[in-house]
Amino acid sequence: MGDKVLLLVDDKALSAELGRHLTQWGHNPLTAAEIEEAFDLAFRHKPPLSVIDDGVGGGKGLDVLDRFKAEHPWTEAIFLVEPPDIERGARGLEYGASDFLIKPVSQVRFAIALKRAQERLATRKKLAYLSGLMPEEGQAPALAPLAPPAGNTVRESQLYDTLQHYQQLFDEVPCYISVLDEEFKITAVNRRFKEEFGDLEGEVCFEVYKGRCEGCPDCPVAETFRDGQSHQYEQVLTSASGENYNVLTWTAPLRDAKGEISQVMEMSTDITQIRTLQDHLSSLGMVIGSISHGVKGLLTALDGGMYNMRMGLDNKDIERARKGFEVAELMVGRIRRTVLDILFYAKDRALDLEKVDVADFARQVAVNGEYAARKYGLEFELKLADDLGQFEVDPNALNPAIINILENAVEACLADETKNYHKISFGVTREDDVIVLDVEDNGQGMDESIKENMFTLFFTSKGSGGTGLGLFIANDTVQQHGGTITVDSEPGQGSHFHIRIPEYPMALPWQREPQFSRDQ
Repeated sequence: MGDKVLLLVDDKALSAELGRHLTQWGHNPLTAAEIEEAFDLAFRHKPPLSVIDDGVGGGKGLDVLDRFKAEHPWTEAIFLVEPPDIERGARGLEYGASDFLIKPVSQVRFAIALKRAQERLATRKKLAYLSGLMPEEGQAPALAPLAPPAGNTVRESQLYDTLQHYQQLFDEVPCYISVLDEEFKITAVNRRFKEEFGDLEGEVCFEVYKGRCEGCPDCPVAETFRDGQSHQYEQVLTSASGENYNVLTWTAPLRDAKGEISQVMEMSTDITQIRTLQDHLSSLGMVIGSISHGVKGLLTALDGGMYNMRMGLDNKDIERARKGFEVAELMVGRIRRTVLDILFYAKDRALDLEKVDVADFARQVAVNGEYAARKYGLEFELKLADDLGQFEVDPNALNPAIINILENAVEACLADETKNYHKISFGVTREDDVIVLDVEDNGQGMDESIKENMFTLFFTSKGSGGTGLGLFIANDTVQQHGGTITVDSEPGQGSHFHIRIPEYPMALPWQREPQFSRDQ
């Protein structure tokens, strides 16, 4: 809901135009044709903003402004003047106006002046609150409005300057800052927070951050309200544009004049790049460690092949030398593939693409999924559409990626103790040049916090029962193919993984060369 804005404008056409702009922006214009009518509207509605024309009352705008600010000091005023009367506009500022505009007034200039007036009013109220001057509801203010530099005491000017200084620090700090009350409502955010996540003042934190209907377990804000101590934690936030940020957050208590904790401030630092680098290095180290024993075995076999080659050559046993060479050649090839696997994590590696029959690919994947499901008494269903055709993929990479998702569905069903019957469905269809794979289960489902983190390296909701690698690798492989994975899930209702793979992943629209006819 917008603000009430009093309009006392001499020109009826201009008054109507400004009223339309205000309505369009969600404000409630209060239009007055006469001076006393304007004062009556101001008395009854107490609008926080007003527009006063210098031409009202036959050019008595300054007198009207002076009286208006005396009677309604907590209403900000924008003063309108004719082009030759710029000096009167400057005098309007001396009389307490927040800004003056030269007629005719453009929509853009009016919007800017209105925003300035709103910000000035908010600053004055904060200052009055901090200095103990804010009036109770329905009472007159203890002091006239603070409008430096004119008409202020030294103390008021100092308070104003101090507040402005701290407001600037609050906005310019290179981290995201939000302030929450005991109901977990966001009461203030700084400029950088607004730029990335929007103006969330008045919203409940766990609703906008996590999509929850109740507070988060082990909430550090709640802990700070309880013990008055600062707490640190790491979380993933989703920006207004849908981008995920890894942030390291500290909480700090804010106390009122009695020393009681009235609010808690959260300060979050963007560590997305650091976590990406750490994940990459951790992944590389994990892969190297996991294949170390395999490499050792390959080298042993290579030594055996070379030994047979040498003995065959020494004894002129060509057949033994040939077999030794074949073993050595095979081991070199395997070592080469192992090195490429390491490079997969060290840098982007081109897929080994080949044309694959979609139905055959799906059946091969389903064999593994069905085995895992039937092993635990779960129902498994494979649904293949007709005329699936072919697609160009790296089957050695994509096959285990889809199997990972099917195995995740099996684990979700096994973890659900609320139902006696569980089913996993694997469906494959085609939409023009996109192959669509759907994995659905009626298992335990996921809440928003798990869905946000499920494709993050080493994240797992299974405790010691999971490594946090399967879905990360699956998502990375699908993206390498130019595809996407979206997930619909509700706690207790199961999950639906929707996977889309382009028929030709290396010929995406933005990668294709422009085609020209011979006539061009």
